[in-house]
Amino acid sequence: MSKAGRSVGALVVMLLILAGAAIAFFRASRSPSPRAGFVAVRGTEFVLDGQPFRFVGANVAVIYGRSEREHMSETLRAAAESGARVVRVWAFGEGDGSGIRSSADDEPLTFRRSPEQWNEEAFVHLDRVIAEAGHLGLRVQLCLTNWWRDTGGVTEYLRWAGIDAVDERAPYGIDVERAMAFYSDPTARRLYREHVARIVLRRNTITGILYRDDPTIFGYELINEAQASTGRWAERRAWVADMSAYIKSLDPFHLVTPGTWGYRTSWERREWIAEHRIPNIDFCDVHHYPRDDEDSFVNAPEELLPFLENRMAAALTVGKPLVMGEFGIPRGGLNKGSRRDWLRAYFNSAARLGVAGAMLWILTPDAGRDYSITPDDRDVRDEMGRGAQLMAQRADPPAELFDAARHLAPVQFAFARRADDEAALPHASPDRADLYRFQPEQAARGQFEKLGSGAGYVWGAGAGFFEYVVPPRDRWQRIFEVRVRARLQPVVPADARGRIGGSRVELQIDGTTCGVAFVPADGREVVYEWRVRSWLVLARASLGRPLAVRFVVEPTADLPYGLNISNPRREPSAQWPIEVEFGKDD
Repeated sequence: MSKAGRSVGALVVMLLILAGAAIAFFRASRSPSPRAGFVAVRGTEFVLDGQPFRFVGANVAVIYGRSEREHMSETLRAAAESGARVVRVWAFGEGDGSGIRSSADDEPLTFRRSPEQWNEEAFVHLDRVIAEAGHLGLRVQLCLTNWWRDTGGVTEYLRWAGIDAVDERAPYGIDVERAMAFYSDPTARRLYREHVARIVLRRNTITGILYRDDPTIFGYELINEAQASTGRWAERRAWVADMSAYIKSLDPFHLVTPGTWGYRTSWERREWIAEHRIPNIDFCDVHHYPRDDEDSFVNAPEELLPFLENRMAAALTVGKPLVMGEFGIPRGGLNKGSRRDWLRAYFNSAARLGVAGAMLWILTPDAGRDYSITPDDRDVRDEMGRGAQLMAQRADPPAELFDAARHLAPVQFAFARRADDEAALPHASPDRADLYRFQPEQAARGQFEKLGSGAGYVWGAGAGFFEYVVPPRDRWQRIFEVRVRARLQPVVPADARGRIGGSRVELQIDGTTCGVAFVPADGREVVYEWRVRSWLVLARASLGRPLAVRFVVEPTADLPYGLNISNPRREPSAQWPIEVEFGKDD
């Protein structure tokens, strides 16, 4: 063959190889068609054999304690009779079980006592749970490990890897900075993968069906309530991407969710959205306990609706179904609302907003357990049944939830003074009629995710604004420049540890953006100056109109970390943290 012929032949072979690779990639990247009898995803809803599948569900205590195991059938039957279609079960337990808290007669059952010591008894009991659930028509969501120490979880994996993340002085006994190693340490990752494979590829000793082939299994949750330090979210996100891909390589048909709990702030919300957009994540998940989660600011049953609206709007931004994986109210109710009042508001809101699944914490035989719902609690079970009827009806989310810009901050608090409130009037120097000076607390209005103020300061956390109003003037005068000076600091989260560089603050005058400043988180109080020459602003100033001067932290900013305006009162020049000056023709 000639050189030309060989070249052509080589080119053809190369093209065929490339074409084959492209076809293989295309096939691998496509989601497999749903299997008959398996719950699947269609847009922001679940479907079962092509029909919508919305559900009320329950977390069920059927694994760890002896009493829980003995009453497993009764607990699952109570769930089914109460209208539940899905139950959530913890398919994990690491270590000797000494931290497990379930019932008073505990004989703790763990799945893995050490890296090399598996407990087949626990896996066989899980087989029974899944078989019994299938017999009752229930689907089972399997959670695969725990952030918290009470079942072993992340700190036990790290102990096996030679890393001590336990700190009894820290909240929940976990040093979060050290525990973050769970997401990246090779040994911890390998050990977790081993457990995943042992679950997903297991053959049920009762039914004979591989877990990966069992339609009774609703899906897998990578971890219960995974945490991440501020500024280290990318580490958790990379772990979620890797482990969800690993599960899909073993079982492409069952659903997967991260288990990253939820969010409280605008920047956590953005990270929650990013994690749930990962291709191998099938649905969104949120947990909520109004009593314990004070930063959610849900203090009455009627406040559940806006809470759920924001989470549903986030799920619509992701484009995947939303499941409330845990929701708990104490047995005695909360804040003058009975438990039944809270649950009714919960199910009503979830059904109205198009939430795909609403689960409760926790159905158990132990009436002494916090948040417990026992088979004898007929009032709660009746409420579950009513909720199940509501959730069985298909509901499209309200149109306003599709407007992502309206829901960027989970919650904001606001204040506004009356237009005639003299406390908001600036100080006018007798010898400088063109200079207006404000103390921080003279803000005419403000709105932030958290707010605080006192003598000589105001602060707002997260996204929001403070506004100061320059009053009208009684004559026209040509203004060629407006100068705004402000002494600013960010309000960074306490656990940032230097990883957050500062906050991005935008100056707006009467709605016109006049510049952006980076406010560093280095402990300094820096005076920023904007020299504004926008013709819209200058026209209003020249006409003597009032000017609303806003310092804004946008929820879409790359650094939405609040704003502090303060007067250190160290020297006369520092006594006026905010100044607005007009440059005018004499």
